[in-house]
Amino acid sequence: MNKIKQIWYNIKRIPFIEDNYERLIGQKKIAKKMQHQQEEIQNNGVKYLNLVESSMNKSGGLYYAYAGTLLGIVRDKRLIKWDLDIDFAVVITDDFSWNDLQKVMAKSGFKKIREFVFEGLVTEQTYQVDRLTIDFFGQFYDGKRMIQYSYDKLDEVEYASNSEYSVYLVTLPKVNKTKYIEVDGVNVSVPCNAEEILASIYNDDWKIPNPTWKSNSGKCSLLLKGKIGHQIMD
Repeated sequence: MNKIKQIWYNIKRIPFIEDNYERLIGQKKIAKKMQHQQEEIQNNGVKYLNLVESSMNKSGGLYYAYAGTLLGIVRDKRLIKWDLDIDFAVVITDDFSWNDLQKVMAKSGFKKIREFVFEGLVTEQTYQVDRLTIDFFGQFYDGKRMIQYSYDKLDEVEYASNSEYSVYLVTLPKVNKTKYIEVDGVNVSVPCNAEEILASIYNDDWKIPNPTWKSNSGKCSLLLKGKIGHQIMD
């Protein structure tokens, strides 16, 4: 580290300056990153949808566009302009594991950058290619329904570390089959009961665009009070 960098590093360590630096400069960095992610979705999102499809359609796993990606494809026949990443679900079974997913994605140049773990169970993984991230939400068969886990930071909870998150149990209609919806020339896998899934996640008014919608506010999500999940970065 050169002298100028060392001096600036020492200045930032002064408590008052450090707090304001993180609050002001940190927020600007986050806003800039979000802008870049939105631009990447708008400019190249369809290309990455195609890359995911070409990677996964012969994998043997059951997968489909999910969350905001599914909402945009079904409702608008395109990706949502304010989205920050691409979301897919993958059904984890004895026949298709997280390790299988990682091998499939690595062959197409995707790098796993993080995963979420709850009570020893991997429940979500994020992959990156170029400047875009792809979230894969693990879903698990549970009788006549499907379950998954979702995570959030809550103001009223004191976390022991930055890696800790509050946990929601997400209960969804069971998905057995998928179909394709075309988006700008790319056939994207979606659940055959996509509208039922969307009503569970976004409530019955899901067809009305809502840029201020908050994660885990749908009728399918239940906060597991006192439970903690962990984000593990690769």
